Amino acid sequence: MNEIEKSKSQLKKQYENEKMLKLIAAIAIDIFGVLSYLLPGFGEIFDLVLAPISAILVYVLFGKKLKWAAFTFLEEMLPMTDVIPSATIAWYSMYVTNELETIEAMDKRAKLKQQAFDNLDRD
Repeated sequence: MNEIEKSKSQLKKQYENEKMLKLIAAIAIDIFGVLSYLLPGFGEIFDLVLAPISAILVYVLFGKKLKWAAFTFLEEMLPMTDVIPSATIAWYSMYVTNELETIEAMDKRAKLKQQAFDNLDRD
């Protein structure tokens, strides 16, 4: 196996690991958001606290995409919308609908990181 094939294989493995970990995180965010239904009378207050936290988590988790953070924030703030799995929808958009863009961005980040390490070695 040559260097290019090793690199592609490593990128694919890293991509699949990241994809599954982020799916688990997205589902956890969505489940936590639905928990407000278990607190009668306190649910909407809980949503006021949870909405910005969920939005920040989605923003960081899915490549600093403001549209998904805003969607998650609104979904948590609006009454009776907690059942919408906004974080999982963001995951689906990133890893299913826009899979090639996500892989390209991941490859670009890996190359930049490697370049930074190579620059450190020269110094």
